[in-house]
Amino acid sequence: MNKARVEALTDGIIAIAATIMVLELGIPPTDDLAGLLTLRHTFLAYLNSFFMIYNFWYLHNSLFHQMEILTKPAFLINGVWVFLLTLVPFTAAWVGNAPDATLPELLYSMNLLLWSLSFHWLDHQTRKDNPEIDRNADGMLQVRIIIYACYGFCMVLAVVKPSLGIYVCVAASVALFIRVFIMRGKTRGNAAETEDETE
Repeated sequence: MNKARVEALTDGIIAIAATIMVLELGIPPTDDLAGLLTLRHTFLAYLNSFFMIYNFWYLHNSLFHQMEILTKPAFLINGVWVFLLTLVPFTAAWVGNAPDATLPELLYSMNLLLWSLSFHWLDHQTRKDNPEIDRNADGMLQVRIIIYACYGFCMVLAVVKPSLGIYVCVAASVALFIRVFIMRGKTRGNAAETEDETE
């Protein structure tokens, strides 16, 4: 399989999904702070979804950069991941429009959980097909388990107190963002310094 073509197609779909979400924000009903606050749940759903898409786009890019070969199973799993990604704008918009309803919050959290799990599956398959890639060299497995637990908790909240679920989702996304873009960089920097000292 030509990994460059698959990556280009995936990047295009990611860009479209992120763009579609901002169109769902809409215009406040009034031109004051109260009008803006009526869109807070819609904005939180957008913010969370954008954080997740941006995080996973980075991780996806990093994974494809490391791989030497793209096998048919990995190609098919990537398709599942992309499909679940395309559902994010829909479920995010639904949560924004009905923050106190159980079903939208439940489906949004479930969508994010399945999407995250499908990336884990893609990552596992890619590393299996490309043994030269270190398995969980930067400790991302532990972070993923925490993220999965947060989404599971959001699904429980969807039944008990739906409007709180989006806040837990945002906290999980921010934590993932910090781990990927701040902590991961420091970990790799420390590893590089150790290698330099060894030499």
